[in-house]
Amino acid sequence: MKSILEEFACGNISPEPRFIKRNSEYEKAVNTLSDTEEKLRVVLNDAGRELLSAFLDAQGAVNHMTNIDKFVYGYRLGALMTMEVLSGKEDLLTGGAAK
Repeated sequence: MKSILEEFACGNISPEPRFIKRNSEYEKAVNTLSDTEEKLRVVLNDAGRELLSAFLDAQGAVNHMTNIDKFVYGYRLGALMTMEVLSGKEDLLTGGAAK
């Protein structure tokens, strides 16, 4: 079983859906990517299209794994920062002197 953070990062646990904002830089990049792939498929022969598909599948897998890793790392880093803040809360409550 994957960790709860990995499940969350994979979208298996989601507090709300996300949508692409219209005319955003992200939407423009996705459209460019899609248009370029379509144009490449037209000019490539069968072997080239198979190679392109394999490349895109591998790139997608790498991106997926990278996104999960970055999400989990960022979440853990945020939790570590929170732990550090909470470990010094007594100074805030008691008016401790600054270092």
